[in-house]
Amino acid sequence: MSVIIRRLGPADGDDYRTIRLAALATAPDAFGSTYAAEVVRPAAAFAERLSQAAVFGAHRDGQIVGMAGYRRHDGLKDKHKGSVWGVYVQPQWRGQGIAGALMQAVIGAARGEVEQLLLAVVQGNDDALALYRRLGFEIYGVEPRALKTGNGYVDEALMIRFLGGDEEGSTTSGTPSL
Repeated sequence: MSVIIRRLGPADGDDYRTIRLAALATAPDAFGSTYAAEVVRPAAAFAERLSQAAVFGAHRDGQIVGMAGYRRHDGLKDKHKGSVWGVYVQPQWRGQGIAGALMQAVIGAARGEVEQLLLAVVQGNDDALALYRRLGFEIYGVEPRALKTGNGYVDEALMIRFLGGDEEGSTTSGTPSL
């Protein structure tokens, strides 16, 4: 059977909760939240999150098997940027192109809304780094000790993909920024 990628809406709150909790339980060091913090949230909180961001789900055989989210920044000077978050595919479905399809959906949703996408990925997650590079993301820095987990600190690679607009980083005066 094929995998169906679609944007999740508030009515998909139960599916989103299921995959979000699976992600936090399976890869606790990869996300900024924890299973313990999220499992006590009411179902309405998951539905609300879906109304505030573009979250895509991958469904196979009627079950959600992956997710990826994107949210546009809303500040006056940073609304040209969006952040990718929560990219996850259940282990038994990895290696089948699902994460790539989810990310293509995110990139498609962001194109025309923002000029650049940002994401952070835990150092050592080589499969994710390779995927993001294939999709045109580039590392622009590393945040040391970005997350503190039960196993200690983890660094995150900071990545960017330009989607359009001023990709050279110039200021309004036309002088390249430093």
